[in-house]
Amino acid sequence: MELRQLKYFVKSAELLNFTEAANLCCITQSTLSQQIKQLENDLGVQLFERIGRKVFLTEEGKDFLPFARQTLADADYAKQRLRDIDDIKTGTIRIGSTFGLSTLLTNLIDKYSSLYPQIKFEVQFFKQDDLIEAVRERKVDFAIAFNLMKKDELIQEVFLHTYHLSAIVSKDCPLAEKESITLTQLKKYKIATPAPGMNARRMFDAMVSESDTQLKPSLEINEIHTLLHLVRTGKWVAILVDSIIIGENDLKAVPFKNNSLPMNVELLYPKGMYLRKAIKVFFDLLELKTNYLL
Repeated sequence: MELRQLKYFVKSAELLNFTEAANLCCITQSTLSQQIKQLENDLGVQLFERIGRKVFLTEEGKDFLPFARQTLADADYAKQRLRDIDDIKTGTIRIGSTFGLSTLLTNLIDKYSSLYPQIKFEVQFFKQDDLIEAVRERKVDFAIAFNLMKKDELIQEVFLHTYHLSAIVSKDCPLAEKESITLTQLKKYKIATPAPGMNARRMFDAMVSESDTQLKPSLEINEIHTLLHLVRTGKWVAILVDSIIIGENDLKAVPFKNNSLPMNVELLYPKGMYLRKAIKVFFDLLELKTNYLL
């Protein structure tokens, strides 16, 4: 069993398409098929079920996938550990995050890149549940997200800061003059929320269900910047975490009266993961700058 075979297997398992996997691995499809067949022979199990031109993971393949990912990650960390002896010069940092923290994250990346311009970033935004899976399966090096609803024994959590669910309004909106608002005051406005499954939406739905107010969003959307453009018209109110408008001088976050609705932001990464220098420096910058970026 070789590392390259594991790499081919993981990519094929993710895409369930040998042609696309071969292209991304820069090899021919026949070479990829041969290598996976050799891996199956070495393991003594069938990893893929081939039906015509389609491939599917077998139960054995599904069970083997997280171990293959772990082995590749360990090999990568071992190489990086040796490179760390020199300095932070090259490499890639893979970050996962939720949409509500995009402004915080972009500020940090900009600061880091000015210090270490040769480091490459790969950033992916997920819904909370998908983000946790990405951390567990090491599809990302770490995540910046809202706190876990359920503790996960495989994930290390580091508290960073507390933000709050708020009504995001235009500075020209009458609500912008309020120190706080109630759900009843939102009835005369068009309400826009993130799509179901996102943390801000879950909290908003819970708040509405616990009250006597009949309030439903007029718009559900999973693209935050489009949502904020609607808010700037002055006709819409968005229900989002207040961190989303860091640096947005034409918008205001108005908290809900008698309900602070805290949303703790945490750093998440696999327990036992080797923290290479490039990541450690990012963590230090993150912890130092979180309050500053408010």
